Amino acid sequence: MKREREGLEGLKPGLMAWRDILSNRGTTLKEIGEFGLIARIGKWARCDRSVLCGIGDDAAVLRGDLKQDLLLAADMLIEDRHFRIGEATPFEIGWKAVAVNISDIAAMGGVPRHLVVSVGLPDSLSLDFIGRMYRGMRAVSRLYGVNLVGGDTNRADRLVVSVAILGEVPRGRAVLRSGARAGDVIFVTGGLGGSYRSGKHLRFRPRLKESRFLVRRFGPHAMIDVSDGVASDLRRICEASHVGAVLSHEAIPLNPGVPSVERALGDGEDFELLFCLPPGKAARLAAHPPKGLGPFHPIGKIVPKSLGVKILREGRVPRDLGEGFDHFK
Repeated sequence: MKREREGLEGLKPGLMAWRDILSNRGTTLKEIGEFGLIARIGKWARCDRSVLCGIGDDAAVLRGDLKQDLLLAADMLIEDRHFRIGEATPFEIGWKAVAVNISDIAAMGGVPRHLVVSVGLPDSLSLDFIGRMYRGMRAVSRLYGVNLVGGDTNRADRLVVSVAILGEVPRGRAVLRSGARAGDVIFVTGGLGGSYRSGKHLRFRPRLKESRFLVRRFGPHAMIDVSDGVASDLRRICEASHVGAVLSHEAIPLNPGVPSVERALGDGEDFELLFCLPPGKAARLAAHPPKGLGPFHPIGKIVPKSLGVKILREGRVPRDLGEGFDHFK
């Protein structure tokens, strides 16, 4: 009865609270941004001891058996927000919807296993379009050994594709955002920037092989996939780990056609891995890069929190790192 009463308390806002709700007063999403919203949701959520890591990482970590923990993540694609019909093929939309979720599991150091897909479909879409979209999902799922096991369908005014994915990671070995330490070297896989202009955001391959290699051979202290731009995603590592960071302007790897380092750091949807290694392991990786995997670029260092998050250009004073993409700003 006590638990029921506590649950019902949330259904009884006072008169002033109802007025605020009905008039849309109070703090808005535009004011607090995506990071602020996620922090609020984290406060509203309550978990039991089966949840090892909840809201605030690339995936939740759930207690599994004696050998494996479970990873659970979800991502949503919305027409005219993440893709435009006519600029993206149905196959590319399906590919991306699954690939972004596999990238989240890779960022945790895990292996993707199963997924479910829920779609909101305008009734004007043809069966051929929908079939081609699911073929894109099937192609990337087969490539990475993932099973599509179910989902939901609904009518919608625009195309929405929401995927939830289940993965596995050896017990206690999930790589979180919160493990970075002062002195760690910051790396990124591949080049940065220009994802929308080049179409990479629709056709990228998640860095699962690179993740498995790093976890087995180097044990990264922290890792995240670059979905909102290095400027945003590095801040997420720093905030979770209570540290600062300094990037080298000259070390940032630009994709072809990207006009500036600032654009490279602020552009979203690169889906590379950003990770932190202790100095000795970082030197070993830089000296002996593996063959057959994407490049590993050292781009900066983790520093004490008091130094902030900066970028240093040779011969100039360090300046604050800008912000990347935010869904609500």
